[in-house]
This record gives sequence, structure tokens and C-alpha cells, in this order.
Amino acid sequence: MNGSNSNERMLRFLQATPEQQAAIDRILEGRLALQPPAPEASKGPLLMMIKDAAVLLGVHRATIWRLLRAGRLEPVELLGSVRVRRADVEALACPLAQEIRSPKTEIRGQLEGVAR
Repeated sequence: MNGSNSNERMLRFLQATPEQQAAIDRILEGRLALQPPAPEASKGPLLMMIKDAAVLLGVHRATIWRLLRAGRLEPVELLGSVRVRRADVEALACPLAQEIRSPKTEIRGQLEGVAR
């Protein structure tokens, strides 16, 4: 390794973000370089109206009501109206968060089983 190459590497290290520097330190210490990303907080309200849940999933409102009746979503009654938890709606679309499986197959199976 020549002097100019190591100087360039040192400059790149010094210009790296703190997260990148921490990753480099982990590599140099022999620890795993990749850390799982921090869970991203849900964007939006904690409770959703039925129509908003339908828009988020790309289905008709009636499908959300069928999911509620089938027990796949839990209703939350709030001042005389029915809402659903955003986390529950997102869990329907992202079953990988619960366990490893094929997302398209799982969602299709859930929606087809309710629609019949």
C-alpha cells in the first residue's frame, strides 16, 4: 500500500459520518459490521378510520369490515365510531415483521379467505 493511497483512505475515514465511523470501528475490532436498522416509527395517527385503512391497503372499505368480522383486525370503538390500529393494518401488509413468509402469498390468502 503506498503513502498516497493510505492518506486518501484516512481522509475518507475522517469525512465519514459518525455511523460510518462506528461501523469501521466494529470491523477493525472484529465485530459484525452490519447492525440491524432501527425500527422506523409509524407515520400517521395511531388509530385510523375504516376508509383510511382501506386506502392504505389498497382495498375497498367493505374488505376492511370483512377483516374486522373475521377477527383479522381488532376494532377500537371511540366516541361512537369504529377505528383500527395503524400497527394492525400495517401488520397485514407486512407479515415479515411477525415471521418470515412470502408477503404476497400471505396477504392474498388473508384477503381471499375473508372475501368469500
